[in-house]
Amino acid sequence: QIGPSTTPPSKAIDVTYTVNPSYTVTIPANITLNTAAPSTATVTATDVTIPNGQKVRVTLNSKNNFYVITNEGARGTYTVKKDNSTTPISNGATVMEANYCTKSTDLTFAIDGNVTYSGTYTGQVTFNVSVGN
Repeated sequence: QIGPSTTPPSKAIDVTYTVNPSYTVTIPANITLNTAAPSTATVTATDVTIPNGQKVRVTLNSKNNFYVITNEGARGTYTVKKDNSTTPISNGATVMEANYCTKSTDLTFAIDGNVTYSGTYTGQVTFNVSVGN
């Protein structure tokens, strides 16, 4: 309160505005490898609002270290390249970082070499999303 006897006749008050961290990372539902041409998957971070100095980080982990395997045990290898790179990424590599706004990364999946046996080859990759320095 400020009254006639308040010296000086003023009072400071705090002004607070809170912004909660938020972001959306979109990853593809699946990837179908093709021998004719590489397959592209886009990973996108949108509406990124996080603490200053931090990043939304997306890493890629391959369950079988970039192998696809049939039920009978035959296997083939594949590579994943980031954006326009000619060098394949390693297992657990960071494929995207975003510190604000919107960011996209194109990942190119390609069969590496010849596959000897017919069949359906499957594998799994996991995209891990974290926020930190």
